[in-house]
Amino acid sequence: MSTDYTVIDHGRWLSYVPEQSSDENGAPLAPAGAIFCKRESDGIDWYAYSRNPETFKPGSVKITLYDVGSALLTQQVYFDASFVFPQNTRLVEVVGFAGEKPHNEFQRKFFDLETMTFNEAVPTPPQKIIAKADIWRRATDEEADTILYILSQQTTRKRRIFNDATYIDHTDSMFAEMLQALTAAFGEARAVELLAPSDMLSG
Repeated sequence: MSTDYTVIDHGRWLSYVPEQSSDENGAPLAPAGAIFCKRESDGIDWYAYSRNPETFKPGSVKITLYDVGSALLTQQVYFDASFVFPQNTRLVEVVGFAGEKPHNEFQRKFFDLETMTFNEAVPTPPQKIIAKADIWRRATDEEADTILYILSQQTTRKRRIFNDATYIDHTDSMFAEMLQALTAAFGEARAVELLAPSDMLSG
């Protein structure tokens, strides 16, 4: 793919609940009922950041990236920053892209933070990964209640890690702990079914 552009890393963004609903000028940060996210590195609010006219270069492409094991995969791809909400993703900006349809160039591509380059996606992810939403889709209502109870018994740190994660790598220690807990609750066979890998790249 063409590389006649530069990439700016705007950091990783995390969900949060603000202590105040307006900025220093009294203007509301977002409409009532809005969800919020802030940059992990400095805590700046997304609404304040995206409204700053100096944040993004004119005509640039804004792309969110989500974790797929140890890699990053493109998610949202837009010219217009108002369409982007980087909750629990990393945000990068492509400056100098000359095409009219950035989706054709950047959709379903892996991003390398070290080289700041996009690479073609492979048919399957390199690790066994489960989309957290798939756990809830597979569970019955009664099982979902049990899983929520199990999560409520964890430390605040572990609950936050689970809540902020979109996917869980089978090699992560959290997966091992979840498998152990769900095995105790539902038996080994059912726990394996609930935590089976997701087809992350199926369209």
